[in-house]
Amino acid sequence: MIRSAKKVKLFQYGTGYDTIDIEVAKGRNIPVCNMPGVTAQSVAEHAIYLTLALAKNDREYGLEMKEGRWNRGVGCELAGKVLGLIGFGNIGKLKARMAHGIGMKILAYRRDKEKGNEGIDFVDIVDLDSLLERSDIVSILLPLIKDGFQRTNGLIGKEELERFGAKGLGWIINTSRGAIINEKELIQSLKKNVIRKAALDVYETEPLPQDSELRKLPNVILTPHIAGDTREALIRRYTLIAENTIRIMNNEKPKYIVKELESVF
Repeated sequence: MIRSAKKVKLFQYGTGYDTIDIEVAKGRNIPVCNMPGVTAQSVAEHAIYLTLALAKNDREYGLEMKEGRWNRGVGCELAGKVLGLIGFGNIGKLKARMAHGIGMKILAYRRDKEKGNEGIDFVDIVDLDSLLERSDIVSILLPLIKDGFQRTNGLIGKEELERFGAKGLGWIINTSRGAIINEKELIQSLKKNVIRKAALDVYETEPLPQDSELRKLPNVILTPHIAGDTREALIRRYTLIAENTIRIMNNEKPKYIVKELESVF
């Protein structure tokens, strides 16, 4: 598609840009830009919402009440529980502050560990194994990187799920990219109660297939990749698209060229 797009001057993506061939864009001398931070607040809030939904055993209580049912359940307090953030960028920092406000203890794993917690003193930066072993709830907030030494594709598989599910609550939340978790292994872990609960906004295949086993599992909460879709985030997104379009038309450098192409443009 890139090779046949003769008039294209810019590829503008959201936060993630894992669906474009960077090398082909580079060969065509077309900048690829993303939008770091534009949806961070919205995604962090959605991740907190999913955390609360798991704690309250969300079974669509509102719908049940409208149908005349009165099904009460026993939930779980989040204060004092350990939240493990896999990823500590813009979204991770925001979620950490929100969870700290609830009274949760925060661990975080980041690939650039030398940056530390950047002054957010209530967050302990740890390695991935330690995070999995010590957390009650794991929230995935990393970008999808398919290749290279920073590869996150398939980062969480059977071994990681078993390590995480060995103790604690064993709840996992993904608002990043579906392929970061091996979906088949996650389904098996949920069936065997190795992972007790999951809340997912992203999937290996989107839209999520109608026959996906995830739709049938009682211990899973699903949303249709809407974490970043809020009125405020959309305004920021389309404003940046307009600004970058004008920059290209004026032969100016667009904002937020992806790191793989920063030295080219």
